[in-house]
Amino acid sequence: MKIRLAASKSHAMSAAVLAAFILAGCQREDEAGERPPRPVKTVAVSFNPEDTYGSLVGEIRPRTETSFSFRQGGEIRERDVEVGDLVEAGTVLARLDTEDAQDSMRKAEANLFAAQAQSQNAETERARQQQLYPRTSTRQAFDAAIAQASTAQAGVDAAQAALRIAQTNLDNRVLKANAPGVVTAVGGEVGQVVGGGQMVVRVAQLGTRDAVFQVPEATIQSTGGEARVEVQLLSNPNVKATGSVREISPTADPITRNFTVRVGLDTAPDEFRFGSAVRGTIRLSGEPAARLPTTALFNQGDRSAVWVVDAASKTTKLVPVEVHRFDTKDFLVTKGLSSGDNVVVAGVQQLRPGMPVRLLEGSAE
Repeated sequence: MKIRLAASKSHAMSAAVLAAFILAGCQREDEAGERPPRPVKTVAVSFNPEDTYGSLVGEIRPRTETSFSFRQGGEIRERDVEVGDLVEAGTVLARLDTEDAQDSMRKAEANLFAAQAQSQNAETERARQQQLYPRTSTRQAFDAAIAQASTAQAGVDAAQAALRIAQTNLDNRVLKANAPGVVTAVGGEVGQVVGGGQMVVRVAQLGTRDAVFQVPEATIQSTGGEARVEVQLLSNPNVKATGSVREISPTADPITRNFTVRVGLDTAPDEFRFGSAVRGTIRLSGEPAARLPTTALFNQGDRSAVWVVDAASKTTKLVPVEVHRFDTKDFLVTKGLSSGDNVVVAGVQQLRPGMPVRLLEGSAE
């Protein structure tokens, strides 16, 4: 009897353990079927009919900036300006040592005086031979006097040219501004020996200014060179100016692969100082487009698509879109979306149609 009772208790315990495993499995299946919503980051779609090409940050630079240098080398004796000084046309910027140039000037003057004296004597002899010929002088002597007078006059011409060169060399020892502007850099100090052509003072003219941007090739090809650009100061967006593309560099930067574009400003406010950071926006009338980051792009076969979060059910749906243009970090959509749609911009490869999601903090509602 004791053996049968023990067997019955053993069967009862086995049945209880089996039931517990079955119940636990059912609970795990129920938990797996109720997965929590997946957190996603989204942005709200916004169509803009004018700003379809976005904006870029650049800086204000002078349209004309001149690097002044001496034609010949020498020691700097004076530098009359510093960075930031305003100068007018004719303002003395710097001076070189003039002792050697003055000695050359005096030597040229002496040579000219000697040449003029020889020429005067030769001309007197020519005139005398002309009076004596043919009565008491020969043709040979008269021709020799003419030749000597011509040679002496040529010596005068050469001495005058040498004097002009010496005078120019002396004048070139003084560096002067050729137009009003502001000093933006200096390249030599008093006592320093500089070579010919070495920058000593750089002056930027204040009259006209450019806004300079580094622009991707795709934007240049899309907009062309006739687009109007609105430029606003980053530190104060209320300070604005407009202009047109004035110059596009023929070659791209070897590192960024962007092109330098200079926008000539029609009227630059005083707040547009050289080096100020500005934002340039290309204003074009065209088909409205929404700008989205490339991380939102999802390929549906041979078509482009994005994941949109349904506002009511908080589930995902794949929406085919028509891409107008791809830029470096984003792309423009013209069809397939509506203003206010919430587009997933991160982790799109992990999504499936109808998947419950939860918007992360900072996402657009």
